[in-house]
Amino acid sequence: MKIKTIIIEDEINARKALENMLSFYCPEIEIVGFASSVKEGVALIENAIPDLLLLDVHLPDGTGFDLVKKIKKKNFKIVFITAYDQYALKAIKLSALDYLLKPVKPDELRLAISKVLQVLENEEQINLQIETCIDNFNNVSQDKKLILNTNENVFVVEIKQLVRCEASENYTNIFIEGKNKIMISKTLKEFEEMLSVYGFFRVHQSHLINLQYVDYYEKKGSGNVRLKTGESIPVSVRKKESFLKALKSIS
Repeated sequence: MKIKTIIIEDEINARKALENMLSFYCPEIEIVGFASSVKEGVALIENAIPDLLLLDVHLPDGTGFDLVKKIKKKNFKIVFITAYDQYALKAIKLSALDYLLKPVKPDELRLAISKVLQVLENEEQINLQIETCIDNFNNVSQDKKLILNTNENVFVVEIKQLVRCEASENYTNIFIEGKNKIMISKTLKEFEEMLSVYGFFRVHQSHLINLQYVDYYEKKGSGNVRLKTGESIPVSVRKKESFLKALKSIS
């Protein structure tokens, strides 16, 4: 089955490079149109009804986020394309959406397309992810939200309510204040990369904690951090010094 795809990109060379790579590396992709602005993109999407958007974040008349806000029926998947824009990337990652960095590399494009083919998402889930992404992008405060996908559910979690993350092989258990833990098929390293800028610290190979939930540090033995939830989390010897510095920085 062919995946009907629209490329929305205002740089002609970048657009042509994407087209060539898709033709060579992704035969399952059928390009049904190109657009170079929010206005053109909205009209094309409503006419072509694509399965997938390859969508540049920055367009001449707005952002890719502005574009998806204008589409009422979002029954397509999105892979955002961006130059290194730290703020946009944070919003995209927290919302569990996929992205490609410019200049796009063939192996990364192929991986993104393979994910599109593997992951089954319904319109409600896509809407939830996109709305969360837009909220995170437009919200200048630290009150961001995180999308957590499981086989059965999609959870929208306020990051400030996330107490800690614990590694479980290639999975991660997420502990949220007042709620049951959620197991996610991502590594702890992935969550560390997403959450460290929001006051989270990896105190141990298996533990990432929200510093706002720290009650006190226990010096006895090898060292443990006591959380306000009553839990005691081990602190590795090599992390102790940097952890105590991080604690001082938020006090």
